[in-house]
Amino acid sequence: MFHRRLRLNRLTFACLAAAVLCTALPQAGAHAQSTYPDRPVHLLVPYPAGGPNDVIARLVANQLEQKFKQQIVVENRAGGSGNIAVVAAARAEPDGYTIVLPAMAYAVNPSLFTKVGYTFDQFVPVSIVTKGPLVLVVHPSLGVKSVKELIELAKKEPGKINYGSGGNGSSLHLAGEMFKYQAKVNLQHIPYKGTNDLITDLLTGRVPVAFMSPLIAKEHVAQGKLIALGVTGDKRSPSWPDVPTVAEAGVPGYAVEAWYAIVAPKATPKPVVDKLSAAIAEAVKSPEVAGKLAALGNDPVGSTPAEAAAYIDAEAKRWNEVLTAAGIKLD
Repeated sequence: MFHRRLRLNRLTFACLAAAVLCTALPQAGAHAQSTYPDRPVHLLVPYPAGGPNDVIARLVANQLEQKFKQQIVVENRAGGSGNIAVVAAARAEPDGYTIVLPAMAYAVNPSLFTKVGYTFDQFVPVSIVTKGPLVLVVHPSLGVKSVKELIELAKKEPGKINYGSGGNGSSLHLAGEMFKYQAKVNLQHIPYKGTNDLITDLLTGRVPVAFMSPLIAKEHVAQGKLIALGVTGDKRSPSWPDVPTVAEAGVPGYAVEAWYAIVAPKATPKPVVDKLSAAIAEAVKSPEVAGKLAALGNDPVGSTPAEAAAYIDAEAKRWNEVLTAAGIKLD
């Protein structure tokens, strides 16, 4: 009888504990949402200062600081084709105080590299911040002034023309690989440690071809130091109205948009993720940030977490198909 009562008491205690926990969890979530953030938030950037990721991160961070009345510490952790910062975020406490702003390489690197150090199930997408086309540019010394002329030259000299990027897996790299695949040309990829290193060699003609951020390319094109051959979107960019799309200039069906997302460690509380996502949407759609993004050639997005998850999943599948078909795999 004693043992039977003991078992009943334990069962009763377990049920009561479960009931208390179920009641407490929504309250804890609500509390986290109402107090978050009550200390500085660290926003990791996978690339060096001065590049598109960094510029976008600082635009968003400035707006979030004003809204949250807390410091948003932007940390550039470049290297590993964007993987170092992403891996660091995966290992961080899932409390919303360490987040990361990767580019499309986040969705592509697991298909591109043998080892990346992270998996998608280690993260919860917070928002697609912004997206927009790149610009295909060449150095004047190459002697081409159109996409068709570039393709013709590349076919005459297969493997002899270099194109540069900000690193393996970057949007600049992937745009180049898509171009090679669809135009059926053989360009030699030269990866750099970041956009700043690339632009130095691009302006001297050491590497004569690149897909660039419109922000970085525009000044050099205006000065005649580079020639813009095409934009990579599915329609012409308002910032480059006289520059055709790559598709209409000679590669039908070609379309690549660079995008930038914010993701957090997987177990980050949903109320925190939702609050952060809403704040990001408000930030990127504000007149100040939207105007600056337009100058970059980008559109503000500010998606919900669910929309971000679906978009990243679709991009990962799309690029996996392209890289597999092209036989591209890096160690």
